Amino acid sequence: MQTKAQPLALALLDAKLTLIQAARGFYQNGWMAGTAGNLSIRLSEPNQPLEYLITASGRDKGALTLSDFVRVDAQGQSLEPESPHKSSAETLLHGTLYQQFPHAGAVYHVHTVEAGLVSTYGTPPQGTLFFEGLEMIKGLGFSTHETEVSLPVLDNSQDMQALSQHLPEKLQPNVPGFLLKGHGLYTWGNTPGEAKRHVEIWDYLFRFKLAELRLKQGL
Repeated sequence: MQTKAQPLALALLDAKLTLIQAARGFYQNGWMAGTAGNLSIRLSEPNQPLEYLITASGRDKGALTLSDFVRVDAQGQSLEPESPHKSSAETLLHGTLYQQFPHAGAVYHVHTVEAGLVSTYGTPPQGTLFFEGLEMIKGLGFSTHETEVSLPVLDNSQDMQALSQHLPEKLQPNVPGFLLKGHGLYTWGNTPGEAKRHVEIWDYLFRFKLAELRLKQGL
């Protein structure tokens, strides 16, 4: 996040380099194939008007450059009218999460195969995935594995305005994430490093859940 000691230009450069590195790693893992997914970093402090940097729409996440980003406000409007790029189609969801969680410093959205499968075939009718008793749960910020983590699963929609308005009522205050059914994972953290760790933890939990389902079905 930008501070008085760090000019905007430097904050932007740091944010872009961080997102380029994260996107390249996710791409190499197969989690941001093609142009899928979007990543953002908050630039403003929690007590300031919301401003964040987000990946531009339609860019190859394995080959991002310093020009492949858009700086936007709380309404998802570009603060860089001279930019040739548009922000991601899902920018409003990032803005909703930053406003819902004022201390979130980064929001990462990836399209993993496991996220798509578990949200489509492994989610109970009530639209929530449950995890309990797994040591990796602590990587989401919990002090013990002896806790039940409930991850909301929302129906996917092309209407981002409606989805962003509906999102806050579904979020769990202490669970950094939600799934869009058949689409992908959204997660966040107080820092970009924390958000990256949460992506990795959720991926482990999804793979565990799918393996568990196969065992129960004798596959």
